[in-house]
Amino acid sequence: MESDEDLDWLAQLYEEQGPILHRLVVLLDAEHQSGRIVRSALLALHRRGHRLIDPAERVEFLQEHVVHLARAVRDAQAGIRLPAVAEARQQEILTALSAMPARTSELLIVSHYLSVFGPELAGIMRMSVRSCNLRLEAALETLRRAVGDPTAGSQPGVIESLSQEVTAALRSAARTVQSPGTETLEGELRALSRQRGRSVGPRAAAAVAVLAVAAGLLLAAVTRPTTAVPEVSSPAPSAAPTASAAPRSLPAQVRGVPLYYVGRQDGRLYREQRDLPATGNLVSGALEALLTLAPLDPDYESAWGPGTLNATETIGDTLTVDLSADAYAELATPGEADRARNQMVYTASELVGDPQLRIKFLADGGPPPEAFVSDEGFTRDGIEPMPGLWISSPRNAAQLSAGQVVVIGTVKPDIGEPIVTITDIDTDTVVAQTSAQTSTGVNADGWRVWSVSVQLSDGSYDIRAAVAGTSAENKSVTVD
Repeated sequence: MESDEDLDWLAQLYEEQGPILHRLVVLLDAEHQSGRIVRSALLALHRRGHRLIDPAERVEFLQEHVVHLARAVRDAQAGIRLPAVAEARQQEILTALSAMPARTSELLIVSHYLSVFGPELAGIMRMSVRSCNLRLEAALETLRRAVGDPTAGSQPGVIESLSQEVTAALRSAARTVQSPGTETLEGELRALSRQRGRSVGPRAAAAVAVLAVAAGLLLAAVTRPTTAVPEVSSPAPSAAPTASAAPRSLPAQVRGVPLYYVGRQDGRLYREQRDLPATGNLVSGALEALLTLAPLDPDYESAWGPGTLNATETIGDTLTVDLSADAYAELATPGEADRARNQMVYTASELVGDPQLRIKFLADGGPPPEAFVSDEGFTRDGIEPMPGLWISSPRNAAQLSAGQVVVIGTVKPDIGEPIVTITDIDTDTVVAQTSAQTSTGVNADGWRVWSVSVQLSDGSYDIRAAVAGTSAENKSVTVD
């Protein structure tokens, strides 16, 4: 049986992180909605608590939700107004931050107040690591030009010293605000945790796991043979559980779930195969992942803003998707709305193996924004929204074994054969360049399939496929 400490994890996390999250909301100029934002982030984590086991991942999940919920309620046309402090140099920095574009000051606030950088910051901001690093570097340089070099006595390194000053200024500003009166929230969180602990006993948990795996296998079976079939795997049970503590098993996984993301540069639709926790409704799990799961490839992004999937309902060949209103908040142009719709249409239709699947949208149970209203529902438009070619395998950041490596992709039928170039990242040396073997006919989805086989030794490589004058895509992999 779980201890009270295990059952109260959500309340304990609120005790530790609540004040920090509230102050972050204030620094992001959304104090009027602070209570709702922090509460929403915690309740969202409660719904996913069984999937996020690592304490660091739970904290990052809360930080990510708070940042994007604060952005959704803040005046998009105005900059971020930071609290004032008494120390002159710190106030100068805060004033300069407030004068910057909201997204620029937001990046500096989140990174320096939370002291997160690199992949962790990119995950919170829902950006690629490369883009995040470049924007942060540019933001610091812009700030340096506005406030001048760090004061005398700073540590060596102008930018490093300025970063220290930014952190100090933000933390001074954060200390001037107090957490709101949310005395009842901790009790609510304890009740939620205990309710979950009581409602799922060992037998029920086993039954849920079996049903989840069965659902995953069923959905895998109906997926079209031309797509990668999701593979469900579950860890082997413990051979000899101890009497002192019940063994913890990892959740069943559905492997190779197709999720569609948007190319940052071209706005085209790209597919990424991801491993998701098995649930009773794999389609809902995949659509929810489009709202919460950052793509592995830094060249991709999700068009959707922060939000939640409220429910899905399938009647005949029509799937109704009910999203929270904040999921639509950042889709301001017809192009953005079109790309977001396509993400869900192509993801869901590929999972159920029905290219004619129709999707209708709701916002918190009511009508969605005008761009998402259709009496007939939205359907696929063939391969038109996709790029001229893509690399299907390996996926970005893959770990491969040394030896023969096979690269597989697809190309639209009306363009030529791809040239595949493989570069050793450490030495910036091209180790292979060859024309891909490409099928003459098209598959059921309308693509020509191509492949390249090459011998690779240990190292880090960039794999780039391109058709001159049309399309290109690359993946970074590690071979060992």
